[in-house]
Amino acid sequence: MTADEIERLAAWCVAAGIAEIELEEAGFSLCLRLQSDVVEARLPAAEAPRTDVAMKSVRAPGVGVFRLAHPTTGHPVVEPGQPVRKDETVGVLQVGPCLKAIVAPADGTLGAALAEDGAVVGYGTPLYELL
Repeated sequence: MTADEIERLAAWCVAAGIAEIELEEAGFSLCLRLQSDVVEARLPAAEAPRTDVAMKSVRAPGVGVFRLAHPTTGHPVVEPGQPVRKDETVGVLQVGPCLKAIVAPADGTLGAALAEDGAVVGYGTPLYELL
C-alpha cells in the first residue's frame, strides 16, 4: 500500500467518522488512529472530506456496547438538547471492563440517541444526532 493510498483511506475514515481502523493480510498489517484535523490538513483541498455532510452525527469510535448513561453514575454524560463542543465527551462505549469516551466531532447541540442502550455497535455507527 502506498503513502497516497493510506492518506486516501485515512480521509475516507475521517469522512465516515471512523477514528481507528486495523487491516491485516498475509505479510501486511496497518493500524490507523486518526485525528480529523491532522488528516484534513495533510490532504489537498480538492480531496478533503466534506465535514458539513459527514459530521451530522456522533459516531462510535470503535466496537463495543453503547451506554446511554455512564455505568458508574447512572446518569447521561450529556443530556440531549445540550450544546456540546468539538472533542467534548458526550457518551460512553463499554469494551469489556473498559470504558471509552464517545466525543463530539464538531460544535453543535446533542440530539436524540440513534442507538439503544446496551446495543453492540461497530466502528462509525451513528450514536447521536448532532444538530
